[in-house]
Amino acid sequence: MVVTGLVSQEELAVRSSIGFYFFLPPGENERLIARTGFTLLVSEDVTAAAEVIAQRWHAAREQHRRELVEREGDANFAGLQGFLACVHRLSAERRLSRYCYLAEKVA
Repeated sequence: MVVTGLVSQEELAVRSSIGFYFFLPPGENERLIARTGFTLLVSEDVTAAAEVIAQRWHAAREQHRRELVEREGDANFAGLQGFLACVHRLSAERRLSRYCYLAEKVA
C-alpha cells in the first residue's frame, strides 16, 4: 500500500484489520526493488480496480445481509463491511494507492 494522501490512524487500523500490510511512502517500493538488484520494467497504478472491487463486494454482501449475518455473526459482518467501505473510500479519494510491479533480475 502506498500512502498518497492523508490517512488517519483509524483508517489505517481498519484497512489493515484483515491481514499484514506495509504502508509505504511513494517511491519506496521502487527504491527497494532497485536495492535488491532488480530492474523495474513496469509500474502500474491499480488503485481504480481496488476501488471498484471493494464497492462491488460491499454491495453484494449487503444484498445477502441476512444470510451472511446468520453465517458470520453481526460483528464479523459489520467488520468486513467496514473494511470494504474503508478500502473503497481511501482508493476513490486516492489517499491510499495500490501498485503492481514487474521487475527482473539478470543473473
